[in-house]
Amino acid sequence: MEPNQPLSPDEEFETTLMEVERSLIKVKERYKTVQQAQKQKLDLEERLNTVPSEDTTELEKIKEEIQQLTIDLETNLLNDQDLNTLFWQGIRQGLLGEVFWQIIRFGGLGVILGWLLRTWAGK
Repeated sequence: MEPNQPLSPDEEFETTLMEVERSLIKVKERYKTVQQAQKQKLDLEERLNTVPSEDTTELEKIKEEIQQLTIDLETNLLNDQDLNTLFWQGIRQGLLGEVFWQIIRFGGLGVILGWLLRTWAGK
């Protein structure tokens, strides 16, 4: 089959189905990773409460581990593709457009006020 030849409906369905299956496997793996990290974080928080306050090195070590797990959890929830998609969706939905129009509005207002002040100051 040539690369430019369109796929039949059955072939297109099979290709799409395989992509969905791969995506599902990735989601399951990420979910399992997140669950393990959450359990580990809870265990560390419990351990943090049981460590005597005099043992500052142990307390600091546990706090660092909790912080690292928190970062890992946040990064596992959104991968690069998800962040890229969210970024472009935000732009399409007007986030950048709204900022653009505010710059135009207030920048234009500043130019007009500057022109008026210059005109009044010149008289």
